[in-house]
Amino acid sequence: MRLRALVLVLASALLLAGCSAPLPGGAARTEAVELQRGDVTLTGILEVPALEPGERVPLAILMHGWTGWNDDAHLKRGAEQLAAAGIASLRVNFTGHGTSGGDVADMRSAVPVELEDAQVIYDFARGLEFVSDISLVGYSLGGLVASVFAGEHPDDISALVLLAPAPPYGVYSPAYRAAEQFDGPVLILQGDSDELVTVQVAERYLRAFEDGQLRILEHENHAFTYGTDIEGMTVDFLLANS
Repeated sequence: MRLRALVLVLASALLLAGCSAPLPGGAARTEAVELQRGDVTLTGILEVPALEPGERVPLAILMHGWTGWNDDAHLKRGAEQLAAAGIASLRVNFTGHGTSGGDVADMRSAVPVELEDAQVIYDFARGLEFVSDISLVGYSLGGLVASVFAGEHPDDISALVLLAPAPPYGVYSPAYRAAEQFDGPVLILQGDSDELVTVQVAERYLRAFEDGQLRILEHENHAFTYGTDIEGMTVDFLLANS
């Protein structure tokens, strides 16, 4: 079943791109992709920096939050800055978000579905010939998903950035224990004026990681609209840990 899903992912992406998957030796490019998970179509954006022939570069998978989508301002700015720094990125709408298909009833049912989405997204990214290693950047609920996925795939993820990661709950209340399985470098960015996710949640995430650092951002809220350069911090961290 997983092999079939991977074949569908690759076929869909190539069809959408007109069989022009990013190849080394060209200008920086932005391409729409469609990934298939069962009968659900996931839509996303792949951004690739200019590559020399045979060059391989890191890729960051950007995961949006609940009710968000792949063109959220901070994710889009992050993708642009990553490309400028020579890091590719892939940001895909989870099931029921943006222009992706399917539906999810609430946050509780979203987490297991988004973990399945994350596997499809990762498999596609891993199949790109120019990718050297893969990191995850997760915002809010996407941060919870990213931390669990990294814990379940500790040898496949090079680094992890969590932006105001949502607290575990319900069936995924053991998410902190899952995160403990990831021993790679982790950066957590958390606003001290966030009314949805508290600093205490970020501190609990920090304790789960062996190699983590937490930056508390003054006056910053859950949407990071105060103006802190979280994109620049993310790029600097990934450049140092790719």
